[in-house]
Amino acid sequence: MSLGLSRVNAALEALGRPDKKMDCIHVAGSNGKGSACAQLVAGLVRAGYRVGLFSSPHLISIEERVRVNGKAISSQDFDEALRQVKALEMELTFFEITYLVSLIACKDAGVSIMVLETGLGGRLDATRSADVIGCLVTSVSLEHSDILGDTIEQVAKEKAAIWRPGVPMLIRDPGSAKVRNAMREEAISARFYSPENSSFMEEAGDLAEMLCAMIGYSFVRRPIFWPARMQYIEGEQNYLLEAAHNPSGMRRAIPEIASILPENWSLLFGTSPQQEMQDFLEPLFELIRAHPPVEIITTEPQNGRYPGVKEPIKGITHISDPVTALKAFEGDADLIVVIGSLYLCGNILAHLGYNADIL
Repeated sequence: MSLGLSRVNAALEALGRPDKKMDCIHVAGSNGKGSACAQLVAGLVRAGYRVGLFSSPHLISIEERVRVNGKAISSQDFDEALRQVKALEMELTFFEITYLVSLIACKDAGVSIMVLETGLGGRLDATRSADVIGCLVTSVSLEHSDILGDTIEQVAKEKAAIWRPGVPMLIRDPGSAKVRNAMREEAISARFYSPENSSFMEEAGDLAEMLCAMIGYSFVRRPIFWPARMQYIEGEQNYLLEAAHNPSGMRRAIPEIASILPENWSLLFGTSPQQEMQDFLEPLFELIRAHPPVEIITTEPQNGRYPGVKEPIKGITHISDPVTALKAFEGDADLIVVIGSLYLCGNILAHLGYNADIL
Protein backbone atom coordinates (compact mmCIF):
# COMPACT_ATOMS: atom_id res chain seq x y z
CA MET A 1 0.00 0.00 0.00
CA SER A 2 1.25 3.48 -0.91
CA LEU A 3 -1.20 6.35 -0.69
CA GLY A 4 -0.84 9.32 -3.06
CA LEU A 5 -2.11 10.45 -6.45
CA SER A 6 0.99 11.21 -8.52
CA ARG A 7 1.47 7.69 -9.93
CA VAL A 8 -2.17 7.07 -10.75
CA ASN A 9 -2.63 10.54 -12.27
CA ALA A 10 0.30 9.92 -14.60
CA ALA A 11 -1.14 6.52 -15.53
CA LEU A 12 -4.59 7.99 -16.24
CA GLU A 13 -3.07 10.57 -18.59
CA ALA A 14 -1.08 7.88 -20.39
CA LEU A 15 -4.27 5.84 -20.83
CA GLY A 16 -6.19 8.77 -22.32
CA ARG A 17 -8.30 9.53 -19.23
CA PRO A 18 -10.87 6.69 -19.40
CA ASP A 19 -12.58 8.21 -16.34
CA LYS A 20 -13.64 11.21 -18.44
CA LYS A 21 -15.46 8.95 -20.92
CA MET A 22 -18.01 8.10 -18.18
CA ASP A 23 -19.96 9.96 -15.49
CA CYS A 24 -18.16 8.90 -12.31
CA ILE A 25 -19.67 8.89 -8.80
CA HIS A 26 -17.26 8.68 -5.85
CA VAL A 27 -18.23 7.00 -2.55
CA ALA A 28 -16.29 7.00 0.73
CA GLY A 29 -17.05 6.09 4.37
CA SER A 30 -16.10 3.78 7.23
CA ASN A 31 -19.22 1.62 7.11
CA GLY A 32 -21.93 1.25 4.51
CA LYS A 33 -20.02 2.53 1.50
CA GLY A 34 -20.16 -0.83 -0.26
CA SER A 35 -23.90 -1.08 0.40
CA ALA A 36 -24.40 2.47 -0.92
CA CYS A 37 -22.45 1.57 -4.06
CA ALA A 38 -24.60 -1.53 -4.52
CA GLN A 39 -27.79 0.52 -4.12
CA LEU A 40 -26.52 3.09 -6.62
CA VAL A 41 -25.75 0.38 -9.16
CA ALA A 42 -29.08 -1.41 -8.73
CA GLY A 43 -31.22 1.74 -8.79
CA LEU A 44 -29.45 3.20 -11.83
CA VAL A 45 -29.50 -0.07 -13.78
CA ARG A 46 -33.25 -0.39 -13.17
CA ALA A 47 -33.64 3.17 -14.44
CA GLY A 48 -32.09 2.11 -17.74
CA TYR A 49 -28.45 3.18 -17.42
CA ARG A 50 -25.44 1.00 -18.13
CA VAL A 51 -23.48 1.13 -14.89
CA GLY A 52 -19.96 0.13 -13.88
CA LEU A 53 -18.66 -0.43 -10.36
CA PHE A 54 -15.17 -0.53 -8.88
CA SER A 55 -15.19 -1.97 -5.36
CA SER A 56 -12.86 -3.74 -2.97
CA PRO A 57 -11.95 -6.12 -1.58
CA HIS A 58 -13.27 -9.09 -3.52
CA LEU A 59 -15.03 -12.00 -1.85
CA ILE A 60 -14.15 -14.86 -4.18
CA SER A 61 -12.42 -13.75 -7.40
CA ILE A 62 -10.55 -10.60 -8.37
CA GLU A 63 -12.92 -9.95 -11.26
CA GLU A 64 -15.62 -8.97 -8.71
CA ARG A 65 -13.77 -5.69 -8.21
CA VAL A 66 -15.02 -4.66 -11.65
CA ARG A 67 -18.73 -5.06 -12.33
CA VAL A 68 -20.94 -4.06 -15.25
CA ASN A 69 -24.63 -3.87 -14.41
CA GLY A 70 -23.93 -5.66 -11.13
CA LYS A 71 -22.10 -8.67 -12.57
CA ALA A 72 -18.36 -9.28 -12.43
CA ILE A 73 -16.57 -8.90 -15.75
CA SER A 74 -15.03 -11.96 -17.40
CA SER A 75 -11.46 -12.97 -16.73
CA GLN A 76 -10.75 -12.30 -20.43
CA ASP A 77 -11.99 -8.70 -20.18
CA PHE A 78 -10.06 -8.22 -16.93
CA ASP A 79 -6.87 -9.57 -18.49
CA GLU A 80 -7.22 -7.38 -21.58
CA ALA A 81 -7.50 -4.24 -19.45
CA LEU A 82 -4.65 -5.48 -17.26
CA ARG A 83 -2.40 -5.82 -20.33
CA GLN A 84 -3.01 -2.15 -21.13
CA VAL A 85 -2.01 -1.13 -17.60
CA LYS A 86 1.06 -3.36 -17.61
CA ALA A 87 2.13 -1.88 -20.96
CA LEU A 88 2.61 1.48 -19.23
CA GLU A 89 5.62 -0.02 -17.42
CA MET A 90 4.90 2.14 -14.36
CA GLU A 91 5.44 1.27 -10.70
CA LEU A 92 1.88 0.94 -9.39
CA THR A 93 0.30 -0.66 -6.32
CA PHE A 94 -2.11 -3.60 -6.51
CA PHE A 95 -5.02 -1.27 -5.69
CA GLU A 96 -4.00 1.29 -8.32
CA ILE A 97 -3.72 -1.41 -10.96
CA THR A 98 -7.18 -2.84 -10.23
CA TYR A 99 -8.66 0.68 -10.18
CA LEU A 100 -7.18 1.47 -13.61
CA VAL A 101 -8.33 -1.91 -14.91
CA SER A 102 -11.87 -1.07 -13.80
CA LEU A 103 -11.89 2.24 -15.68
CA ILE A 104 -10.54 0.70 -18.89
CA ALA A 105 -12.81 -2.35 -18.80
CA CYS A 106 -15.97 -0.38 -18.00
CA LYS A 107 -15.23 2.25 -20.65
CA ASP A 108 -14.68 -0.54 -23.20
CA ALA A 109 -17.97 -2.16 -22.07
CA GLY A 110 -19.92 0.99 -22.95
CA VAL A 111 -20.65 2.04 -19.38
CA SER A 112 -22.23 5.50 -19.04
CA ILE A 113 -22.12 5.81 -15.22
CA MET A 114 -19.19 4.55 -13.15
CA VAL A 115 -19.47 4.12 -9.37
CA LEU A 116 -16.11 4.23 -7.55
CA GLU A 117 -15.71 2.92 -4.01
CA THR A 118 -12.82 4.43 -2.06
CA GLY A 119 -10.29 1.93 -0.80
CA LEU A 120 -8.97 3.72 2.29
CA GLY A 121 -9.67 7.24 3.52
CA GLY A 122 -10.37 9.58 0.64
CA ARG A 123 -7.95 12.46 0.18
CA LEU A 124 -5.02 10.32 -0.98
CA ASP A 125 -6.89 7.26 -2.21
CA ALA A 126 -6.27 6.40 -5.87
CA THR A 127 -9.98 6.81 -6.67
CA ARG A 128 -9.65 10.53 -5.77
CA SER A 129 -7.92 10.97 -9.14
CA ALA A 130 -11.10 10.44 -11.17
CA ASP A 131 -13.10 13.26 -12.71
CA VAL A 132 -16.50 12.93 -11.01
CA ILE A 133 -20.02 14.37 -11.16
CA GLY A 134 -21.12 13.44 -7.61
CA CYS A 135 -19.72 12.39 -4.23
CA LEU A 136 -21.16 10.50 -1.26
CA VAL A 137 -19.78 9.87 2.23
CA THR A 138 -21.52 7.24 4.37
CA SER A 139 -21.05 6.81 8.14
CA VAL A 140 -17.62 7.53 9.59
CA SER A 141 -15.86 6.00 12.59
CA LEU A 142 -12.36 5.90 14.04
CA GLU A 143 -10.39 3.51 11.83
CA HIS A 144 -6.91 3.14 10.33
CA SER A 145 -5.69 5.71 12.87
CA ASP A 146 -2.06 5.12 11.91
CA ILE A 147 -2.87 6.45 8.43
CA LEU A 148 -5.94 8.68 8.70
CA GLY A 149 -5.48 10.30 12.12
CA ASP A 150 -6.16 9.39 15.72
CA THR A 151 -9.39 11.35 16.19
CA ILE A 152 -12.73 10.86 14.48
CA GLU A 153 -12.58 14.48 13.29
CA GLN A 154 -9.33 13.78 11.44
CA VAL A 155 -10.69 10.57 9.91
CA ALA A 156 -13.89 12.35 8.84
CA LYS A 157 -11.89 15.16 7.22
CA GLU A 158 -9.89 12.66 5.18
CA LYS A 159 -13.08 11.09 3.87
CA ALA A 160 -14.81 14.43 3.20
CA ALA A 161 -11.77 15.46 1.16
CA ILE A 162 -13.12 13.51 -1.83
CA TRP A 163 -15.19 16.65 -2.47
CA ARG A 164 -14.44 18.58 -5.66
CA PRO A 165 -15.48 22.23 -6.15
CA GLY A 166 -18.79 22.55 -7.93
CA VAL A 167 -19.64 18.86 -7.59
CA PRO A 168 -22.79 17.80 -5.66
CA MET A 169 -21.88 15.96 -2.46
CA LEU A 170 -24.03 14.20 0.13
CA ILE A 171 -22.75 13.23 3.59
CA ARG A 172 -24.46 10.97 6.08
CA ASP A 173 -24.70 13.26 9.10
CA PRO A 174 -22.17 12.08 11.72
CA GLY A 175 -24.41 13.25 14.57
CA SER A 176 -21.70 15.46 16.08
CA ALA A 177 -21.27 19.20 15.51
CA LYS A 178 -17.48 18.89 15.88
CA VAL A 179 -17.25 16.15 13.27
CA ARG A 180 -19.71 17.93 10.97
CA ASN A 181 -17.69 21.16 11.16
CA ALA A 182 -14.48 19.27 10.45
CA MET A 183 -16.05 17.76 7.33
CA ARG A 184 -17.34 21.16 6.21
CA GLU A 185 -13.76 22.46 6.23
CA GLU A 186 -13.06 20.02 3.38
CA ALA A 187 -16.46 20.01 1.65
CA ILE A 188 -17.87 23.50 1.93
CA SER A 189 -20.94 22.91 -0.25
CA ALA A 190 -21.82 19.40 0.95
CA ARG A 191 -25.35 18.54 2.02
CA PHE A 192 -25.81 16.52 5.21
CA TYR A 193 -28.52 13.90 5.65
CA SER A 194 -29.72 12.54 9.00
CA PRO A 195 -31.24 9.08 8.47
CA GLU A 196 -34.10 7.74 10.51
CA ASN A 197 -33.50 4.50 12.42
CA SER A 198 -33.27 1.86 9.72
CA SER A 199 -31.14 -1.03 8.55
CA PHE A 200 -27.78 -0.55 6.89
CA MET A 201 -29.28 -1.42 3.52
CA GLU A 202 -32.27 0.88 3.87
CA GLU A 203 -30.00 3.75 4.89
CA ALA A 204 -27.74 3.01 1.91
CA GLY A 205 -30.78 3.11 -0.36
CA ASP A 206 -31.84 6.48 1.07
CA LEU A 207 -28.39 7.94 0.47
CA ALA A 208 -28.16 6.55 -3.08
CA GLU A 209 -31.61 7.80 -4.03
CA MET A 210 -30.97 11.25 -2.57
CA LEU A 211 -27.61 11.63 -4.32
CA CYS A 212 -29.11 10.65 -7.68
CA ALA A 213 -31.82 13.28 -7.19
CA MET A 214 -29.11 15.88 -6.48
CA ILE A 215 -27.22 14.91 -9.65
CA GLY A 216 -30.37 14.64 -11.79
CA TYR A 217 -30.38 10.91 -12.50
CA SER A 218 -33.43 8.65 -12.58
CA PHE A 219 -33.37 6.04 -9.81
CA VAL A 220 -35.69 3.05 -9.44
CA ARG A 221 -35.60 1.61 -5.94
CA ARG A 222 -36.21 -2.05 -5.16
CA PRO A 223 -34.85 -4.51 -2.55
CA ILE A 224 -31.38 -5.66 -3.58
CA PHE A 225 -29.08 -8.60 -2.99
CA TRP A 226 -25.58 -7.55 -1.81
CA PRO A 227 -23.37 -10.53 -0.90
CA ALA A 228 -22.11 -10.92 2.69
CA ARG A 229 -24.29 -8.10 4.02
CA MET A 230 -27.01 -9.72 6.10
CA GLN A 231 -27.07 -12.43 3.43
CA TYR A 232 -29.48 -15.25 4.28
CA ILE A 233 -28.78 -18.56 2.54
CA GLU A 234 -31.57 -21.10 2.85
CA GLY A 235 -31.04 -24.82 2.41
CA GLU A 236 -30.49 -28.06 4.25
CA GLN A 237 -28.38 -25.88 6.54
CA ASN A 238 -29.33 -22.20 6.79
CA TYR A 239 -26.62 -19.53 6.97
CA LEU A 240 -26.50 -15.82 7.71
CA LEU A 241 -23.39 -14.02 6.46
CA GLU A 242 -22.56 -10.54 7.78
CA ALA A 243 -19.27 -8.82 6.97
CA ALA A 244 -19.17 -6.46 9.98
CA HIS A 245 -15.43 -5.86 10.31
CA ASN A 246 -14.95 -2.96 12.75
CA PRO A 247 -16.51 -1.89 16.09
CA SER A 248 -19.09 0.49 14.63
CA GLY A 249 -20.12 -2.03 11.98
CA MET A 250 -20.52 -4.72 14.61
CA ARG A 251 -22.63 -2.44 16.82
CA ARG A 252 -24.89 -1.70 13.88
CA ALA A 253 -25.21 -5.30 12.68
CA ILE A 254 -25.85 -7.14 15.95
CA PRO A 255 -29.37 -5.74 16.63
CA GLU A 256 -30.41 -6.71 13.09
CA ILE A 257 -29.08 -10.22 13.63
CA ALA A 258 -30.75 -10.50 17.05
CA SER A 259 -34.11 -9.63 15.51
CA ILE A 260 -34.09 -12.70 13.24
CA LEU A 261 -32.21 -15.30 15.32
CA PRO A 262 -33.93 -18.63 15.86
CA GLU A 263 -33.65 -20.28 19.26
CA ASN A 264 -31.09 -22.81 18.03
CA TRP A 265 -28.19 -21.11 16.28
CA SER A 266 -24.43 -21.45 16.05
CA LEU A 267 -21.66 -18.92 15.50
CA LEU A 268 -18.62 -18.96 13.23
CA PHE A 269 -16.43 -15.95 13.99
CA GLY A 270 -13.16 -14.80 12.46
CA THR A 271 -11.46 -11.45 12.14
CA SER A 272 -8.47 -9.60 10.78
CA PRO A 273 -6.40 -7.64 13.35
CA GLN A 274 -8.38 -4.96 15.21
CA GLN A 275 -7.00 -1.84 16.88
CA GLU A 276 -9.80 -2.04 19.44
CA MET A 277 -10.50 -5.76 19.71
CA GLN A 278 -12.52 -5.50 22.93
CA ASP A 279 -14.79 -2.81 21.46
CA PHE A 280 -15.21 -4.99 18.39
CA LEU A 281 -16.11 -8.10 20.40
CA GLU A 282 -18.40 -6.54 23.01
CA PRO A 283 -21.57 -6.32 20.82
CA LEU A 284 -21.02 -9.96 19.86
CA PHE A 285 -20.63 -10.95 23.51
CA GLU A 286 -23.89 -9.13 24.30
CA LEU A 287 -25.63 -11.16 21.60
CA ILE A 288 -24.17 -14.40 22.98
CA ARG A 289 -25.28 -13.54 26.52
CA ALA A 290 -28.80 -12.62 25.43
CA HIS A 291 -29.21 -15.51 22.95
CA PRO A 292 -26.78 -18.33 23.86
CA PRO A 293 -25.73 -20.27 20.73
CA VAL A 294 -25.58 -24.05 20.45
CA GLU A 295 -21.93 -23.90 19.41
CA ILE A 296 -19.22 -21.29 18.84
CA ILE A 297 -16.16 -21.88 16.66
CA THR A 298 -13.55 -19.26 15.79
CA THR A 299 -11.44 -19.34 12.65
CA GLU A 300 -8.96 -17.30 10.60
CA PRO A 301 -10.14 -15.51 7.42
CA GLN A 302 -8.04 -16.47 4.40
CA ASN A 303 -6.74 -14.37 1.49
CA GLY A 304 -7.10 -11.03 3.27
CA ARG A 305 -4.76 -8.05 3.41
CA TYR A 306 -3.62 -9.21 6.87
CA PRO A 307 -3.45 -12.70 8.40
CA GLY A 308 -6.49 -13.72 10.43
CA VAL A 309 -6.28 -13.42 14.21
CA LYS A 310 -5.44 -16.69 15.95
CA GLU A 311 -7.88 -17.52 18.76
CA PRO A 312 -9.68 -14.15 18.85
CA ILE A 313 -11.85 -15.41 21.74
CA LYS A 314 -9.83 -17.31 24.32
CA GLY A 315 -11.22 -20.62 25.54
CA ILE A 316 -13.35 -21.21 22.44
CA THR A 317 -12.80 -24.01 19.92
CA HIS A 318 -10.52 -22.59 17.24
CA ILE A 319 -9.98 -24.14 13.79
CA SER A 320 -7.73 -22.08 11.55
CA ASP A 321 -9.21 -23.10 8.19
CA PRO A 322 -12.73 -21.60 7.69
CA VAL A 323 -14.12 -24.48 5.62
CA THR A 324 -12.83 -27.08 8.08
CA ALA A 325 -14.33 -24.99 10.89
CA LEU A 326 -17.70 -24.84 9.14
CA LYS A 327 -17.74 -28.61 8.71
CA ALA A 328 -16.89 -29.09 12.39
CA PHE A 329 -20.27 -27.92 13.73
CA GLU A 330 -22.02 -30.87 15.35
CA GLY A 331 -25.08 -29.31 16.99
CA ASP A 332 -28.56 -29.21 15.52
CA ALA A 333 -28.65 -25.48 14.67
CA ASP A 334 -31.38 -23.91 12.57
CA LEU A 335 -28.95 -21.16 11.54
CA ILE A 336 -25.18 -20.71 11.42
CA VAL A 337 -24.16 -17.05 11.67
CA VAL A 338 -20.85 -16.20 9.97
CA ILE A 339 -19.50 -12.82 11.04
CA GLY A 340 -16.37 -10.74 11.62
CA SER A 341 -14.70 -10.35 8.23
CA LEU A 342 -15.57 -9.80 4.59
CA TYR A 343 -12.80 -12.25 3.71
CA LEU A 344 -14.32 -14.91 5.97
CA CYS A 345 -17.69 -14.48 4.26
CA GLY A 346 -15.93 -14.84 0.92
CA ASN A 347 -14.28 -18.07 2.06
CA ILE A 348 -17.66 -19.51 3.01
CA LEU A 349 -19.45 -18.28 -0.14
CA ALA A 350 -16.79 -19.90 -2.32
CA HIS A 351 -17.15 -23.16 -0.40
CA LEU A 352 -20.94 -23.08 -0.81
CA GLY A 353 -20.65 -22.39 -4.55
CA TYR A 354 -22.09 -18.87 -4.64
CA ASN A 355 -20.94 -15.88 -6.68
CA ALA A 356 -20.89 -12.24 -5.62
CA ASP A 357 -23.15 -10.56 -8.16
CA ILE A 358 -25.41 -7.66 -7.18
CA LEU A 359 -29.02 -8.47 -7.99
